[in-house]
Amino acid sequence: MIMQQNVFQYLKGSLKNSGVLGRILLVNTIIYLMFLILQLVEVLFVREGLTENVVHYFAAPGNPADLIYIPWTVITSMFSHYAFGHFLFNMLILFFTGIIFLQHFGEKRLLSTYILGGIFAYVAHVGAFYLFPVFAQQSASPVIGASGAIMAVFIAIAFYRPALKVLLFGIIPVPLFVLAALYILTDLTGITEQQAGNESNIAHFAHLGGVIFGAVSIIGVDSSKHFMHYADRFFGWFKAPKLSFNRKPKMKVHQGGSQTKNMTDEEFNVNKKLRQERLDAILEKIGKKGYEGLTKEEKDFLFNESQRK
Repeated sequence: MIMQQNVFQYLKGSLKNSGVLGRILLVNTIIYLMFLILQLVEVLFVREGLTENVVHYFAAPGNPADLIYIPWTVITSMFSHYAFGHFLFNMLILFFTGIIFLQHFGEKRLLSTYILGGIFAYVAHVGAFYLFPVFAQQSASPVIGASGAIMAVFIAIAFYRPALKVLLFGIIPVPLFVLAALYILTDLTGITEQQAGNESNIAHFAHLGGVIFGAVSIIGVDSSKHFMHYADRFFGWFKAPKLSFNRKPKMKVHQGGSQTKNMTDEEFNVNKKLRQERLDAILEKIGKKGYEGLTKEEKDFLFNESQRK
């Protein structure tokens, strides 16, 4: 007998199983929908300036001195969008790169990379206006959007697994590093075009700040003293206990129902190697056919592996 779910049960179940990636996507979606409602009210009830007044409390200010009054915006800005195209593009990139990222670094690292990358992106955006003479007579614009944070996640996994192939436009297999290089070139070109008089609301220096943080975050990442391990522990408390899952100890295997035994080092290493080989094969399949090309068993395997981190 198949149990029918209403929309609220479906959303609750999806959130429970989505992990950190799903929650980041959810927060971005909720804030976008809030801005959408405000824009509708502004248009339909002729309340000019309503959305802009609210956005002010979510966007990180161009003048860092203003953080004294709205310090929380350093965080809220990286979860906020009020243009549909900006929101949709960012969430698609985050979803697909986040899935790959989780298989190698886990949920805590995804959250810490996203937040620290977003903060560094803001610092890079504001810092550029103090560093480069061309901006001597200009002031930085406020920053809103997840692009810098997402670039940190994207570049981190692209530098860690540069040869992993993904489908460009869903058709052309391209190494992840090449795709990352194209994004970097796009931002570098965008800076020159802005200074040539082509107006754009894109914060290219924020994107490049995310790039720098993402690249730095995986240098020497296997070291036990790497700074991101400390960040993971700090951001670990963000994980809501009610949505977490109890994991089986890595060093135990069940035999004959209730009996358990500890694995030897050799058995554990063999088991770990087999899991990694299967993981690599699935990631390669994602590169060729996309995530939807996986079987349910393969998707479950990916999820379970991400929970091991």
